[in-house]
Amino acid sequence: MQAYDEDVVTAPARRPGRRRDDSKDDVILEAARELIAERGYDGMTMDAVAERAGTGKATVYRRWPSKVELTVDAVVCARHVILTIDDVPDTGSLRSDLMAIRGAPQGSRTDELMSGLHQAAQSDPQVAALFHEQFVTARTRLMRGLLERAQERGEVPPGRDLDMIATVAPAMIAYQKVVAGRKAGPEFIERMIDSVILPLATGVMPD
Repeated sequence: MQAYDEDVVTAPARRPGRRRDDSKDDVILEAARELIAERGYDGMTMDAVAERAGTGKATVYRRWPSKVELTVDAVVCARHVILTIDDVPDTGSLRSDLMAIRGAPQGSRTDELMSGLHQAAQSDPQVAALFHEQFVTARTRLMRGLLERAQERGEVPPGRDLDMIATVAPAMIAYQKVVAGRKAGPEFIERMIDSVILPLATGVMPD
């Protein structure tokens, strides 16, 4: 007769849980970005994200327990909307390089996200840090890279304060969109390039 060890308990086999569908992450993050751009941070609710992504609200909350966490991931993961120096072809002139940024689809998307997050950044330190890193610092870094490239071509004289000049365009665009509440459209960007950025960088005043 078979003996049984009373200390050994055979647990019933566990049913495998449903595997996380990672493809939904990208859909949810993109839905969040779209809503921030369209409605601003306040208008981007978890319910609205779930509806836009075509999923349940519980699915969103399982991945991101709070709206701030979802916002941070949505913007940080949006690498395709943040321009870097590698995204801007060397056209041979600083003006053409800057104009190339003006026409880049990523630039427009970044502006929309920036406007959508600005109000929240005023009251939430975590969003404020995100806003500064992703928009202010990233744009300043891009401008600095373009100025350095132009200096290597001989367009920008030695001794120019590239750090200071690099902050001017991002500051002007932010003021136009966030403070003044106006669009930083193509005409505004071109006028800023010709009347402010190029004279500061090259020392040559416009005709």
